[in-house]
Amino acid sequence: MRRAPLLVLLAVFLAFPVAAQNTDIEALSGLQFSFGNPGARSLGMGGAFLGLADDASAAEANPAGLTILRKREVSIEARNSKTTQTFNVSGTFPDDLESSDFQAYSRRVPVTFASVVTPIGENFSLAAYFHSPIEFESGFDVEDDEFLGSIFFDPTRFFLTPQGPVTEDQCFANPEVCEIFDLVPFATGVSIRLQTYGLAGAWRMGNLSLGVAGRYQQFQENAATLRTDFFLNPTFVSQQVSDDSDVTFSAGFKYSFTPNFSIGGVYKQGAEFETFLTEQNLEENFTVDLGTTNFHIPDSYGLGISFRPRQELTINVDAIRVNYSNLTDDFRPVLIGLTPEDIAGFTADDVTEFHVGAEYFFTTQIPFAVRLGWWRDPAHGITYNGPQLTPAGVAARILYPGSEDQDHITGGFGLAWPNFQIDAAYDTSDSFKVGSLSAVFRF
Repeated sequence: MRRAPLLVLLAVFLAFPVAAQNTDIEALSGLQFSFGNPGARSLGMGGAFLGLADDASAAEANPAGLTILRKREVSIEARNSKTTQTFNVSGTFPDDLESSDFQAYSRRVPVTFASVVTPIGENFSLAAYFHSPIEFESGFDVEDDEFLGSIFFDPTRFFLTPQGPVTEDQCFANPEVCEIFDLVPFATGVSIRLQTYGLAGAWRMGNLSLGVAGRYQQFQENAATLRTDFFLNPTFVSQQVSDDSDVTFSAGFKYSFTPNFSIGGVYKQGAEFETFLTEQNLEENFTVDLGTTNFHIPDSYGLGISFRPRQELTINVDAIRVNYSNLTDDFRPVLIGLTPEDIAGFTADDVTEFHVGAEYFFTTQIPFAVRLGWWRDPAHGITYNGPQLTPAGVAARILYPGSEDQDHITGGFGLAWPNFQIDAAYDTSDSFKVGSLSAVFRF
């Protein structure tokens, strides 16, 4: 039996471009994307809004809903969010891994949505809007404490035979065919921002409204990992950087069977952004350009219903399909030693989200609304399910174990005056928290 402290996380030095949707830089493991509708009102109802879509946030949520607005309307929203990434940081694979949670935060309380809607005649509306669905940063260390007592984690260890990984006891029972590997310590972090500038228009024909939006989207990303040797001396830096833009569209419909019952649907094209991958050898002091990759925001489409059993009560239900597999199309990793079969083992599942929400208005001197909601976010993180016959294959499985389903509970309230409305909402799940405050002006 040999103990092999191999640097199984070192990047492959290939001086030609790769066509990839993403890479396996550690900062991207367990990264959760959420593309919910803007507006505190929608958030308070679990994000269920496609069938209702009756305020200025419809410009992004479902542009067909803009035709219901009869006054010029200006809206603005600020959100703050926190998401949790879980990493296997120490212990032994596969029987005794130890994980830890790391937080990714919004940079501040940014303005995440703003829009201006102008009705034109009885059946047509135009809107200009800004939306920032992703804006956060995170950073964390997974380092060896064998030599420095102030560092927190022992390296993750695994035991490998020609047939695949085994437990520690199985390895010591067959020392002639078993090797011991430790993942090298690393520090990693990511900063991501996605911003949309859109123009939307909607046209009503009787009970049917159709809407479309053109979207200019800007993407900024910096994902980096610093790797060390087992004495914590820096050895390599892998980095994925992007500052790119794309033009996409969304289209929707809304059909009102009665004033109290309507359905709506929307399709949103996901943008594609070019990213650049580099590897810097700190020991030899040179940098290798590994080429360009492609980051594809998932396409999505959904259908929703909205009905009002009583004048003061509105109930919404949405189903939204999100093509998270776009994140791994033609995936090309940076782990050394992965075969084409291994690379095909990186997957992200397409999922269907279900959103349910309700709004109850109290008619008082200043009318106010109370909102509650729930939505199901199925597991969709990038997962490695490929062969585990090489050190690189096992390392990929440790770093990319997959995510879990998340149940979100939401709540909110709003105050409404004839020409002004303010709303607040909160969304919470095991790994995702977001608070929102929005205001609407009508004139």
